[in-house]
Amino acid sequence: MDFNRKNFLWATAAFALFFFSASSASAQISLGTAQSFGVLAGSAVTNTGATSVTGNLGVSPGTAVTGFPPGTVTGGTIHLNDAVASQAQSDVTTAYNAIAGTACTVDLTGQDLGGLTLTPGVYCFSSSAQLTGTLTLNALGNPNSLFIFKIGSTLTTASSSTVQVINPGSNCNVFWQVGSSATLGTGANFVGNILALTSITLTTGANVTGRVLARNGAVTMDTNHVTVCGPTSACPIITVNPATLPNGVVGTPYNQAVSGVGGTGPYTFTVSSGALPGGLTLNATTGVISGTPTAAGAFNFTITAIDANGCPGSRPYSIVITGAPQCPVIMVNPATLPPGIIGSSYSQTVSAVGGTAPYTFAISTGGLPPGLSITAANAGTVVVSGTPTASGLFSFTITATDANGCPGSRLYSIVIPVLSGGCPVITLSPATLPNAVLGTPYSQTILASGGTAPYTFAITSGALPIGLTLSTTGTTTVISGTPIVNGIFSFTITATDANGCPGSRAYSLQLPAGPSGPPGGAVPTLSEWGAILMALLIIAAGSFVLARYRKSAMSVAAGVPSTGFMRAEKAVDWKLLARTTIYVEAAIALPLIVLSANQVDILGALTSGLVLAFILHLLNGGARRR
Repeated sequence: MDFNRKNFLWATAAFALFFFSASSASAQISLGTAQSFGVLAGSAVTNTGATSVTGNLGVSPGTAVTGFPPGTVTGGTIHLNDAVASQAQSDVTTAYNAIAGTACTVDLTGQDLGGLTLTPGVYCFSSSAQLTGTLTLNALGNPNSLFIFKIGSTLTTASSSTVQVINPGSNCNVFWQVGSSATLGTGANFVGNILALTSITLTTGANVTGRVLARNGAVTMDTNHVTVCGPTSACPIITVNPATLPNGVVGTPYNQAVSGVGGTGPYTFTVSSGALPGGLTLNATTGVISGTPTAAGAFNFTITAIDANGCPGSRPYSIVITGAPQCPVIMVNPATLPPGIIGSSYSQTVSAVGGTAPYTFAISTGGLPPGLSITAANAGTVVVSGTPTASGLFSFTITATDANGCPGSRLYSIVIPVLSGGCPVITLSPATLPNAVLGTPYSQTILASGGTAPYTFAITSGALPIGLTLSTTGTTTVISGTPIVNGIFSFTITATDANGCPGSRAYSLQLPAGPSGPPGGAVPTLSEWGAILMALLIIAAGSFVLARYRKSAMSVAAGVPSTGFMRAEKAVDWKLLARTTIYVEAAIALPLIVLSANQVDILGALTSGLVLAFILHLLNGGARRR
């Protein structure tokens, strides 16, 4: 389950005592005398051309070796069903069976190994395995990292395929257990140790750094180079003790020592597969496992002891960490998750049992593949779903917490393989978007290039401004509409081509309130203008009435006839009023409508202008005599 694990086997002692079976009390396994063989067959060895083999070459129980010369053997001897070859073949069978019994960490059935980058672990194929292109094995900086491939039937590599170990790792620490035959394509550069049940064929120009070991069938070669890596003599059997480790309890300190016997001390200790329970660590010098467990669950791991001569021995362990006394053991299922495919929908249910429902689920370490997320399904399950957008190997831990706060966790890994031939880089343009104006129609084309048309476009994060939409045609999509809300809007547009290959670009679109208003603030809305204008008009009208009333009252008191609107013989000059209204509406009401950030309450602005025009008309003495 854990792709980010440290593994064992020192770079100079890769072939001795390295495997374990599914049982926690399995015997220590060694390639034994087969370590010295570059090529070993069951029935026959045949060669064409100038093949070179470094190390021993042998056959057993068969006796036929042909093609040497012109083939050459350097640093070893040809063994024809002698005691050495017979013992080596027996040791290969023992190692083959031990490898077959190891537990898988990741199921790669149906996936081409080409284009993948894998970290240390046990990778399984229920049937055949294919390599087209380059397989990269990342040792994560640990020279003892181990890569195991368990293949149900055939292993086939295409021409010029390559297996490479990086960072830094060792070619000797790669093992291929093949259920039937293995065939390496023309010009392939292969690393690791092939243990095949039947035959192994190296076509013209294929090279191997490791070992070619066929149990029952023939080894066929044609102008190849096979170079043994690691030691060519047997290591003693190193046993790691004790046979089992005691279980632990969350929150309770834990202390247990492991030791190595059978080799030359001092020993160094590593966790070569799996992972210790959270909160526990292994002292590489003393072999003491100590700490305070932080999460309940069942934890499987292997501890390897390497002696002073670089000879390793290992033992698998299982520790059950129970919850605090009030907590039961909560198990998260299933044990593994299947791989996904870029651009294809993925859905897998994860459940929890052993506690009190309902459960809450969370990613407590690592991260899901891009495009996937977890969502609650019911009281006891969660669904990992979505559409993967990037290839790679993604490791994460899902923790389930029950209704009483008791936790349980499981470490998962999901492989998202590279599509056949790999995905091209899909680019969206332009790099930035021009800003929009509130209330003004907007249109901007987004172009996708680099993939295979047609494309589908989608907003994969964020949201467009309200009033704008996304529409797609062929290789382009258009953002269009009339924005109605101001602000800054951030979003991501993803284009997916006809082969399911994605490309994304993040955008930000700013929507100011509208044309600039008076300094110090935004332009008021028409409703605000109407309220302000009506208040001013009421004040003006009141002042006008009071002024005319006071003038008329004074005239009466002085014996002078009153004038203005107090005189009954005056009537409204409607033509003058109409002209005044037109002037006022054009000068005041219409600019308010244009300047407003919100096109509402137009009637209020027009009405306010009409009232203002009437008052101005009266103030101007706009009545005519009868």
